[in-house]
Amino acid sequence: MRLKKLAVVTAIGISATGIQAQTDQSDQATLIKQLIQRIEELEQKVKIQDRKLEIDKEASAEKAKTTPVVSLGASGFSVRSPDTNFVFRLRGYVQADGRYFIDDNVAGGVNDQFLLRRVRPIIEGTAFKNYDYRIMLDFPSNVGVGAANNGLLQDAYVTAKYYPWLNITAGKFKEPVGLERLQSGANLLFNERAYPTQLLPNRDLGIQLSGTVLDNRLEYALGIFNGVANGGSGDADAADDDKDLAARLFATPFINSDNEWIQGLGFGVAGTVGNNKTALRGHQSPGQQTAFAYNAGVVGDGELWRISPQAYYYKGSFGAIAEYAIAHQSIRTAANTVNTLNHSGWQVAASYFLTGEKNSFKAVSPAQPFTVGSEGWGAFELSARVSGLDLDDESFPTFANANTSATEALSWAVGVNCHLNRFLKLSLSYEQTDFDTQGNAPSPLLDKGEKVVFSRVQFSF
Repeated sequence: MRLKKLAVVTAIGISATGIQAQTDQSDQATLIKQLIQRIEELEQKVKIQDRKLEIDKEASAEKAKTTPVVSLGASGFSVRSPDTNFVFRLRGYVQADGRYFIDDNVAGGVNDQFLLRRVRPIIEGTAFKNYDYRIMLDFPSNVGVGAANNGLLQDAYVTAKYYPWLNITAGKFKEPVGLERLQSGANLLFNERAYPTQLLPNRDLGIQLSGTVLDNRLEYALGIFNGVANGGSGDADAADDDKDLAARLFATPFINSDNEWIQGLGFGVAGTVGNNKTALRGHQSPGQQTAFAYNAGVVGDGELWRISPQAYYYKGSFGAIAEYAIAHQSIRTAANTVNTLNHSGWQVAASYFLTGEKNSFKAVSPAQPFTVGSEGWGAFELSARVSGLDLDDESFPTFANANTSATEALSWAVGVNCHLNRFLKLSLSYEQTDFDTQGNAPSPLLDKGEKVVFSRVQFSF
């Protein structure tokens, strides 16, 4: 400001020299005085304007402390408080599938079809900094809303996160048992999960303690739930007073190691124990045809325990998971014939990114997303899987029909997943299954097996 004033005064001096020839000394002094007075007035106005700007900045800063931040991007639509103590997110994913049965005329006459496998809007967020919540609905093909809303309401829970080693979750959510079940449906290698998932619980209503200890090298979960049938979900239990105890320990002992060959190794065991008197679920082939069904009137009769050893390994572009499951259950017929059956299932699955992305149990983003007119083509992932199901021979003929229900199933599958970007994923796979049966006249499905091609277009946001 002083420099400005000096420049103006200098200019005035130069002008005054020219004026001197036309005016007397008194007039020059008056003119200079008026100009200086004008400069002082302008300086005062500038000071006032500068103060107004400071006040506006202070007001904007105060407003920013209370104004929610709205964003729309890769993580969906979100609104959060400036201090991030409150967060609201809206996201979801859609899976449009195709199933094409080879020789379907000998596999029970099943039809090729397009279907919406999953249509899942998700509402989630944080309240009061330490409380996360999630509500996930599902609107797939051929699932309506009835007396039970298990098909419609997938998740509805809140998690209190006090410490890394202590989280408390209450509501309806996945029981902490199956490895592939705990993987998001949007991150699966194949369209359908493998056989172990059909023997382990899905979503149930309960309360759970969970967390990580030993510098994130050990994860634990322990919960009490209503209890559901093998592979089933529920948000109410009117069949009995008993509850199921579910637990899981999963170790990643080398996660902090400098040796990249062992960093991605994880292994653990999970299981449930309780009593179950509900209706029983059958078992499906990869193409979702019924491969095993209990006879009418067969229900659970109390004792039910499950155990599932599991592991995964990730190194660079390579990833693999393996799990085994056994379900030990007491059942009875309508005529009160009682027996205890042991069913088991297993799987080994692996994938490799041809485009160099780092493989993960969670979602993977392409290093070069596909964009029209650019060099990016997305991420290409090859996948393979072998899985098996062994159903107790004592199921027949009292509890299941040997001609329509298999005693064993063995499936193998290969596929390719194209992750165009974080939002769009294309999948194509082939899976073949052979069945063993005790029946003298097995159904076309059990006799000839199943050969099916799967396709999927997945959009997530």
